[in-house]
Amino acid sequence: MFAWAQPRNPIPPADGLPPRERFVAMATMAMAVTMTVLDMSLSNIALPAIGRDLGASPAATVWVVNAYQLSVAVSLLPLAALGDRVGYRRIYMMGLVVFVLGALGSALAPDLPTLVGMRVLCGLGGAGIMSVNSAFVRFIFPRAQLGQGMA
Repeated sequence: MFAWAQPRNPIPPADGLPPRERFVAMATMAMAVTMTVLDMSLSNIALPAIGRDLGASPAATVWVVNAYQLSVAVSLLPLAALGDRVGYRRIYMMGLVVFVLGALGSALAPDLPTLVGMRVLCGLGGAGIMSVNSAFVRFIFPRAQLGQGMA
């Protein structure tokens, strides 16, 4: 291309978000991850009450926690890879919606099998949220502050 046709001072690509938007983005991600981790912890604490309310044995109620943990473990890496292909935002938003629907279904579950199924749904949503967080940090923080963002 001719030198006169090229822009003299091309605009550099955006390097992270401005500080205010960076704070909002990180706070939003932190709340979502906290919600997924807290959901797992509260389920462990509530197992005796869940078993009592649903009339299930202690051995059966353990599946409330197992269902969540297994679905996160199985789907975390595939969802991270899918985020590379279809977009991190899409996976994050779908994960958030699936997680909320699973949590609502868990709260309304009339019996243990339904509750376990809803916990699987929560785990899939939680994996969608957690799988793309570190990728988001690359776009939120400038390259010079990437270590700070990961911390």
